[in-house]
Amino acid sequence: MTRETLENRIAGKEKALDKLNKKMDRILKAQESGWENNPYYYNERDLQYTQRDIEEAKEALAKYKDMLEKEIEKESSRNVKVLVDFLENWKAKTIEYFRAEKAKYDEALKEYYAKDKEYCEKYNSRSRLGLTREEIKALDKEHREYKKNFNSRWSYVTQFNHGSKGWDETMQRDIEIEKNRKYDDIIERTNAIVGTITDASNLYIGSKQDLNGYIIGERGKAEVRTIGAGGYNIQRFHFRTLVLEMK
Repeated sequence: MTRETLENRIAGKEKALDKLNKKMDRILKAQESGWENNPYYYNERDLQYTQRDIEEAKEALAKYKDMLEKEIEKESSRNVKVLVDFLENWKAKTIEYFRAEKAKYDEALKEYYAKDKEYCEKYNSRSRLGLTREEIKALDKEHREYKKNFNSRWSYVTQFNHGSKGWDETMQRDIEIEKNRKYDDIIERTNAIVGTITDASNLYIGSKQDLNGYIIGERGKAEVRTIGAGGYNIQRFHFRTLVLEMK
């Protein structure tokens, strides 16, 4: 969960908790009057449920605040420069790649719309064209398969069509999140081997923009080695970083 998401959830829980506390004040006031001064018609059940809701909101708020504190700690620990540089380079190339693919997708989408229009015109004219039931079924099947294949083919581009932001802004945000996730993953795997990192000066970025070298920690050394990892439509920027204990 990102820092922005956590901050939004904390603000939401604080607002909800404030409303619940005000509701509780009204309920207690009504209870003190023997439920006579009670414009909202509260009763003991409302008191019990509101107490429960307040406790649950407090627990959720505490959980989100703890998660935010840990996320802030992670952000402040993202200070291994060579690793930051490596991932910033990965981020830049990834953004460049997706923008180029988005341009290809936009062109393919024009062709898709043209074929979709052709299908709709033919389907709407099926009676005039004298199409049989079998021919109509075949036409529908062909269109469904074309739509399915198109959506599958370009899903790696359309994955950024979510949320309230535009495609490019969402893509950049998601890549930034993934960059931070990769950083934390490498550091956490390194910490599991060497403990607290004391020296990362022996890491270097190779001629192929790969991250290599070793890290020294409280409990020893860990080798860092980057290898390419294949995959459909992601060959240019996908990689695996190995973190291995050094004897």
